Amino acid sequence: MKNIKIYLLIGIILIGLIILSIYIYHWEYRKPVLEVYFFSLNKGRAVFIRTPSNKTILIGGGQNSEIIRELTNVMPFYNRKIDYVFLPSALPAQIGALIEIINRYEIDNIVLPKVMSTSTVLSLLMKEIRQKKIHIEEVEKGNKIDLDNSIIMNVLFPYSDFKFNKTSLPELGFSILYNNTSIFLMGNLSKTIQKDIANSMESKTDQNLIEFYNSGGDSKVSADLIEKIKPKFIFTTKEKTVHFVSNGLFFQKI
Repeated sequence: MKNIKIYLLIGIILIGLIILSIYIYHWEYRKPVLEVYFFSLNKGRAVFIRTPSNKTILIGGGQNSEIIRELTNVMPFYNRKIDYVFLPSALPAQIGALIEIINRYEIDNIVLPKVMSTSTVLSLLMKEIRQKKIHIEEVEKGNKIDLDNSIIMNVLFPYSDFKFNKTSLPELGFSILYNNTSIFLMGNLSKTIQKDIANSMESKTDQNLIEFYNSGGDSKVSADLIEKIKPKFIFTTKEKTVHFVSNGLFFQKI
């Protein structure tokens, strides 16, 4: 009886090791594609990107801790590192949960716009970031960041000479280029700002995906911007969580 229990225990351990090995293999030897997750949060906006070489990028974090659940679903339990965290604006709906993210995960880089509104949440978040001595990079229109091999971030907005007002607040707008595919992240940028971006960019005819945090209705989206980008997909982050994959040639909705 004792031997049976020992063999049973060994069997359980072996099965556990096999399952763990399969789990690790799934994450470490995934297809070298660009993955983009637009999370559906009850409050706020968050976008997660994984590059072909497994670098991780979080854009915003929503307003509360529900983002933790979403990250747990798309990251292996043994990986607590995020290479880039973007602070799109000072609004709690975009950065409210990032204080918890900063405390739970190892963050390599913080990216935020040079021109930014102020808020209590932003002040508290920046205090945590500085205490942890995380590298901070402030960006403005025209700047580029090499996020990974063949993955380029192009900053489209903001810039200091723009005439901001109550309806056109400073917020980070940018694109991420991977070979022939591009993601345009417009967030909650006003229609006026979208038109300003469109006026300063060339037409895009490759495989493009554009994201808005707002409802994406005609009253909030610039026709000029849509005409310039010619997106294959238009997506709003208030819909259900959606997963896109790019192999550098085209996007596929998973």
